[in-house]
Amino acid sequence: MKLCILTLLLLVAGMVWAETRQPAAAGSFYPGRKENLVATLDDLLEGLPKGEGKAVALVVPHAGYYYSGKPAAKAFAQLEGRLIKRVILIGPSHHAYYSGAAIPDPSVTHFTTPLGEVELDSVILKLFAKHPDFDGPARAHEPEHSLEVEIPFIQRVAPDALLVPILIGPSTDRAAARRVAQVLSAATDEGTVIVASTDFSHHGQGFSWAPFEGSDSLAEDLTDLAHATARCAEKHDPDGFWHQVEVSGDTVCGMRPVAVLLEILKHGFTGNGEILEVTTSGHVSGTWDRSVSYVSIAMNGSWSKWQDDSVGEPLEELSHESGLALLKLARAALNTKIRHDGSLAEWFSENPSDTRPTELAGAFVTVHNTGEKITTHGRLRACMGVIEARQSAVDAVIQAAVSASRDPRFPKLTDEELNHAHVEISILSAPREILDHDEIEVGKHGVILSKRGKSAVFLPQVATEQGWDKPTMLAHLEKKAGLRAGEWKQGARFEVFTAQIFAEVE
Repeated sequence: MKLCILTLLLLVAGMVWAETRQPAAAGSFYPGRKENLVATLDDLLEGLPKGEGKAVALVVPHAGYYYSGKPAAKAFAQLEGRLIKRVILIGPSHHAYYSGAAIPDPSVTHFTTPLGEVELDSVILKLFAKHPDFDGPARAHEPEHSLEVEIPFIQRVAPDALLVPILIGPSTDRAAARRVAQVLSAATDEGTVIVASTDFSHHGQGFSWAPFEGSDSLAEDLTDLAHATARCAEKHDPDGFWHQVEVSGDTVCGMRPVAVLLEILKHGFTGNGEILEVTTSGHVSGTWDRSVSYVSIAMNGSWSKWQDDSVGEPLEELSHESGLALLKLARAALNTKIRHDGSLAEWFSENPSDTRPTELAGAFVTVHNTGEKITTHGRLRACMGVIEARQSAVDAVIQAAVSASRDPRFPKLTDEELNHAHVEISILSAPREILDHDEIEVGKHGVILSKRGKSAVFLPQVATEQGWDKPTMLAHLEKKAGLRAGEWKQGARFEVFTAQIFAEVE
């Protein structure tokens, strides 16, 4: 009798503490009846080439199977016939706002779909739960479809795998994404596959992002943009991917989960990526007023131990070749910011990470009018930048270019103006304070003037271009800072720097 009571208590305890996450998208994003779901998966996977056991990570869309099932199937087919013990599934949180990662409540032991239950890897999840970047709300999993729509594919191609479901919050920045990635990387042993779930561009007024609206080549525009962005992912380049999406304003809903995956691949993976398919919902439905782009990518290779980035040193001198590359980067960043195109991603694809300058530097991007517009509007069209050497020269140039596109002293730069504009970059040395303005060398030194909480800066070339001597330059500088005439002569703080200048041929 006592044994029976003990058994009953254990069963009740199991019912209380062992929970199953029920499907939220079955019957809408994918078939809700088991027999229909089996038939749909059979149809989607039929005849697709397998990946010969090389894929250890995938980028997969998560829309309804009618729209994105084919590209998703192409990715998951890479896993068929494999011995996979664990799938780390990461996707975006569409319903909860937070930074970092959210894992299920510890009481949840299984996720279920019409195909049955999938056991969670509770050991790994408990380890992740110890990290502060994994304290996102567990409730985020309850209504979320971005992970759920991938699970039937996982049940089909890796039926014995344990599941590690992780949602990345929409306020996750690059630093947090890298920290999450380093934690996940510790779990990437043989038999582990990582799947990053994302849809790419959401285009149309209903998505509040329609830069190509009215285009006669909308399908081509959207496909080209998705291809360009996907190439950064294919090359496991988190910097290029992040900059492309952020600068273009592209509506890649899983930008952050993909960035996490790319950080893992950059720091703890040996191998190559392969874009399997790029398509859009418009290619399926034939309508383009609300179009979503879908990309599937396989990462073929093996996991390795996490390797930290080298620490960037302050820039001393930039090679001519690197300077010209950064000049092209400024033009690409301006194009992508204004046209929402893939120019920035293409620059990153053409300039692999091992060829980019990693030194810390400040940078300015200057846009000049050309032709008759010089007479009517003056030569300067925009000039913005970053003085402090706190980030890589690549990051500094991108930030400066984005700022120059909307220099507050001028109207926003337009596509038509950019076609005829002349771009120039200035890569700055670290500023150093001087004791007296007599140390300033006109034409050599850029100058930062500070007084009474106000400040202004001129690049080294400004005085030369304007034909100013030192007193005239300083008078203009104090006026730019909002100081009274002559204030620069007493009690002002001066810092100087030099600049390497690279300019497009006019």
